[in-house]
Amino acid sequence: MTKQRHLRPGDRLEDDATIVIRGGLLDPGGLRADAQRHHAVYGSYGISVFAARDVAIDELAQQVPLVRFEVLTLVRVGVLRAAGFGLEPTGRNPRHFTVVFDDLDAGIAALLACEHRSWTNPYHED
Repeated sequence: MTKQRHLRPGDRLEDDATIVIRGGLLDPGGLRADAQRHHAVYGSYGISVFAARDVAIDELAQQVPLVRFEVLTLVRVGVLRAAGFGLEPTGRNPRHFTVVFDDLDAGIAALLACEHRSWTNPYHED
């Protein structure tokens, strides 16, 4: 039986220029493991991200869970949408979203092909 996700009705990322942040590099193995873990719990493939809306990237980088990552990956919402991904407002944190996709292999390949930037997190803490 799958678990029901907490969705925030009516919450969407309107601006394609908004940056979403993923902890770590876009590593195929890590993305696959996270997407499979999400699928095992919720019955769909997804990758967690945090939206830098109404807050600077620096501020988000200092907060849990992103502060735990030495490198953060930054992607524009429009890039994800153009690649065919959906962005669902999930969890209680108003900045948390899930990048959702139907096919594991195609989704991972499309994520890896998205224009993105790796950013060294100066606030990283072990």
